[in-house]
Amino acid sequence: MAKGGVYGISTVTLADCVAGSFPSAFNGYSFKAIVKDSVQFNDSAASKNDIEIEDSDNPYASLPSSLATKGFTMDTYDLSAETYAALLGYTTSDNWNVEPVGTVNLVKAVQIVTKEYDKFPSKTFQWAKMDIAVTKAGTVGKSGFPNLHLEFKQLANMDDNGEEQPGARWANTDALSA
Repeated sequence: MAKGGVYGISTVTLADCVAGSFPSAFNGYSFKAIVKDSVQFNDSAASKNDIEIEDSDNPYASLPSSLATKGFTMDTYDLSAETYAALLGYTTSDNWNVEPVGTVNLVKAVQIVTKEYDKFPSKTFQWAKMDIAVTKAGTVGKSGFPNLHLEFKQLANMDDNGEEQPGARWANTDALSA
């Protein structure tokens, strides 16, 4: 029986979204210098609003007040011009890296490939459509490196007919190359 654990990150890659499906290849921007142990899942359950009445100590009804969220966070020390362009929309002009006017809405398909370790096989995780919020974090000084902090949030994966399709999947990496 195969072990089900996951060990380390091999690659994290972005690709353009494909309506209602997953990209056939993840050949977009690949992260470098991922901060150790910074990739952390942060799924949360849907919340509910309990309706209370005076003549009961138990809720009268429980109504949904927000949807569940699925995603993860990640940090990278890579502050290269390529990274600023891919994640924050910067352009280069006269040797300066210049931010765009307004806000960049970064929505991409995402793939994480983990490392193989002993009896733990490499796994490939994919999300068809994720909203990615990027903020600057860390220390500018001698006590640490500044980094970019990314929050990935899964969005609905709709096909061309407006029907929702699965938005996440995973497989053992060696099974994908067979």
